[in-house]
Amino acid sequence: MKILLVPVAVLMIVSSVAAAERPMVSTGLGAEAIARNHPDSAVWLTAEDQEPTLALFQPEQELPARGALVILADEGISAASGVVDALRAPLSRAGWAVMTLGLPAPPFAVQEWLRQQNNTVPGAGTEPAGEPADAQGEETDQEQEPEEKSSVMINVMESVPPDKALEQYRERVMASLDAAVDALQEREYKRIVLVGVGRAAGHVTRQVRADGRASDLIWIAPRFYTDESSGLTELLASARSPSILELYSTFPGDKTLDRVAREREAAMERSGISGYERQPVAMARQPQAREARKLSNRISAWLKR
Repeated sequence: MKILLVPVAVLMIVSSVAAAERPMVSTGLGAEAIARNHPDSAVWLTAEDQEPTLALFQPEQELPARGALVILADEGISAASGVVDALRAPLSRAGWAVMTLGLPAPPFAVQEWLRQQNNTVPGAGTEPAGEPADAQGEETDQEQEPEEKSSVMINVMESVPPDKALEQYRERVMASLDAAVDALQEREYKRIVLVGVGRAAGHVTRQVRADGRASDLIWIAPRFYTDESSGLTELLASARSPSILELYSTFPGDKTLDRVAREREAAMERSGISGYERQPVAMARQPQAREARKLSNRISAWLKR
């Protein structure tokens, strides 16, 4: 019997090639890993014509329940990272059920198109909402895994215009939010609040307009794309008059955020939109997990009123 000896180096090369050729699909948010690490709180939401979306659910720790919050993370952040994850415990202790959702970033081609749109609109450069996420703050949350910053691995075909791809992306996000509200209503929560962090503010606002089941809307350090910012009052005017709380950053040395919040409040008043309140918060421009307690206190106090 002949024994064939193959050098270890050759085996390593063959193994590397096989690994490189193995097909892989990644959402960039590590949903399956998060579900394994949070078996007691992981909930898979199903929406029509979509793959299941991971959410983390924490019931209220004080009875009777005051209601439930759906918190959508900033772009590229998972349901188990940063300030979104840190908000679950304090809000739950305050008597609120909390469901958190991650927000995959748009396809790269869409991101580039949005940046071009922002640069071509007069005056858009003064709106910090038009800047990329990594330009909003010097601080980063060290607890976030690097993969959570990546975009969804979606190929945008050349035949699909960027505006159409953006519409499809937003529809997928809204479907996930709709599924989250469905899940909370099945648990018989009567009062449902939508919360959006950073770029998620635009998504929860569109959801309020399209769905109408949420009674309150909260923006945490909101950043709107140019098309969202210009059509914000129109979006809200056609919604079912939700109460709106904006928590914006008083980042040291940056007065732009306060000016933009004031301009937004003035636009609301001119459009006859009532129920809007803005509150400055001493936090980073991109909120960190360590700031969750002060944010939860603001949210709880406002919702009690």
